[in-house]
Amino acid sequence: MKKTILMLMIVSSTIGATAQKNKTKVDAYGAAISELTWVDDKASLNLGAYGGVLLNHKLLIGISGNNIFFRQTVNEKKEKFQFNYYGLYSEYRFNPDSEVGLSVGLTGALGWQENDIRSIEKTGRKDGDFTFVIQPKLALNVKVTKFMQVQGYSSFRITGNTNSRYYTQKNYNGVSSGISLVFGSF
Repeated sequence: MKKTILMLMIVSSTIGATAQKNKTKVDAYGAAISELTWVDDKASLNLGAYGGVLLNHKLLIGISGNNIFFRQTVNEKKEKFQFNYYGLYSEYRFNPDSEVGLSVGLTGALGWQENDIRSIEKTGRKDGDFTFVIQPKLALNVKVTKFMQVQGYSSFRITGNTNSRYYTQKNYNGVSSGISLVFGSF
């Protein structure tokens, strides 16, 4: 009986030690982004943000929002346009403990186009339908402080058709490059 109790104590302490080693570490961080992107082969500005929960210092699961601002000539007048997309964001960080590291991210979102063109038959700003947006990203992360990193990245945006009067699907597909200031617990 003493041997059985001793064995149970050893096994239970081993299981407890193993469970503590495999415990999931939960942190969080968020970033403000500013990027140069292309719409209809013209440079445009994208301002946005993303953030979420970081699991084991490697996998971020969260949300993202982006707003691309650009202009186009319509009826011989420069008009303001905007392409917005909001949705889910995930990012995987390689070597999260190093001062400089790589990460890959993916945005899956719902997008739509807006414009400031005023007409009699059109009273709202939304032009066309909602569409999907998928945007994979490759980034270089540089630690500045314990709670701040600078992230330089490139991505490629893939969209569906908005059925807009002024833009087609191929106008919104394109490369982006930007810089993010990332704040949180890494």
